[in-house]
Amino acid sequence: MLEQVQAAVRSGDITTALTLLAQARQEDPLNPHAWQLAAELAAHVRDWPELQRIASCWTRMHPTSVAAWQSLSRSHFEDSQFNEAIAAYARVLALQPGNAGHLVAAARLATAALQYDCARSYLDAAEALSPDSGEVLYALSRLHHLSGELALAEVYCRRAIRVMPGYAPAYTALGVLTEGRLDDAEIANIAQLAKHPGMHPEYRAMLYFTLGDALDRKGEYDHAFAAWKQANQINSGISAQEGIFYNAQQHEEDVALLAGIFADPFAKPFAEDFLQNQDGCTGSGLRPVFVVGMPRSATTLAESILASHSGVHGAGELPTLLDTLEGLLTIARRDGIAVARETLRSQAGRWRQRYLDALPCAHGKAHVVDKQPLNFRAIGLIRVLFPESPVIYTQRNMMDVGLSIFRHNFSKNWPCAHKLSDIGHYYRVHEQIVALWQQRYPDAIHVMDHAALVSDQESEIRKLIAFAGLEFEEACLTPHKTRRQVATFSSVQVQRPVSSSYSGRAAHYARAMGTEEFRGTEEQAPPSP
Repeated sequence: MLEQVQAAVRSGDITTALTLLAQARQEDPLNPHAWQLAAELAAHVRDWPELQRIASCWTRMHPTSVAAWQSLSRSHFEDSQFNEAIAAYARVLALQPGNAGHLVAAARLATAALQYDCARSYLDAAEALSPDSGEVLYALSRLHHLSGELALAEVYCRRAIRVMPGYAPAYTALGVLTEGRLDDAEIANIAQLAKHPGMHPEYRAMLYFTLGDALDRKGEYDHAFAAWKQANQINSGISAQEGIFYNAQQHEEDVALLAGIFADPFAKPFAEDFLQNQDGCTGSGLRPVFVVGMPRSATTLAESILASHSGVHGAGELPTLLDTLEGLLTIARRDGIAVARETLRSQAGRWRQRYLDALPCAHGKAHVVDKQPLNFRAIGLIRVLFPESPVIYTQRNMMDVGLSIFRHNFSKNWPCAHKLSDIGHYYRVHEQIVALWQQRYPDAIHVMDHAALVSDQESEIRKLIAFAGLEFEEACLTPHKTRRQVATFSSVQVQRPVSSSYSGRAAHYARAMGTEEFRGTEEQAPPSP
């Protein structure tokens, strides 16, 4: 049987190989080699549901297998099920305690779940066991980076590179920490690593993004753009392997669905009736504040300004509301707008409570900022579930937004990010959706324009704080001085004073962006109410 599996693998027929392995597992479920090979093949083709099925059975048949629990943890992680991934990896730690490598892996999972204190405890233990391990040093660099300890993060990062000179993530981290200010030797090392035939595609993409940023800093704009383009082509191929593509037609159709689901006279009266049944701000005593907008449009900056206030906790990009909206849209696509509206009416209370229950600890503060950018799609839902909550929409020059998305390593959950033509299309759809909400709720959305903020910082910040219903505090004028955990591409940027230094970069790439069919804003009216 295994010979047939190997023949199928050699021919590239992974489906047949997995089928044969399933038969082998049924015939001899105690054979660990069949489980191991099946898991490796599922991971190779990036079929995470299949890996989860295999690993779930594998852990039941072989509950003391470290590899089985590692595979199950990875399947959950790749599906963004971070708590489940952490729970599965806890079995690895229990089976092989005192293993520095396992502690680093557990710390990475905890970091992905924004459980930084837990990650720090794992890494403290790992450093005590193996203080000169490159993986431990890199993981510590990453944690200090996200915690806002940038100088210490760079020290650990450079130590990791000295120990592991071929480790791509460490070079990428150094590029982020220095904002692309790398010397010629470092740039040459990155370029060489990116071209290495044995380099994993995900690492190659990371290296090309880092290379592009370094070349941009040196003013080598054509070469920088070529590096970013190469990185995005690699990421596009990875997404395609998992069956993830940018669906332009569906995004366009969603505009009409949102307009229909949240059409008057349904939304406003229902929101008012709903709020009358609430006890104060929220059942948990917390009031969400929503910051929305395109990625790279200064959502992290808006959150940092708000989170500099003594009564506000910045929670980062929370998934709960967006997941609820996507479920509602799925119903509308399948069963029609009327069914979706009735579902919203019947489930609104439960959805509101689910969101509140999922909020992280606010450390005694009354207001929690959710800065999930894609919640611009969910403003109608916010007005129904949280009519008492302020919504801040961040606005930035389209060219700067487009280039910034293109030059950052966005995950597979952002299929529009890999082509400038798709980014431009998504930007225009986003404009239609925001125009719809501004027409529906003209007094409920505050626009924080990045250019205006840079031009008149104090005035714009005071407007923002007032709209959020907060008493003004001087600390809000200097958000870069507020030390907090930031897990976005802007984690370094927000620790610098607000300035125009991050604007206008796209001017160097106008010709290249035009060649790639990045379209400017087109005059399009929002859907009729």
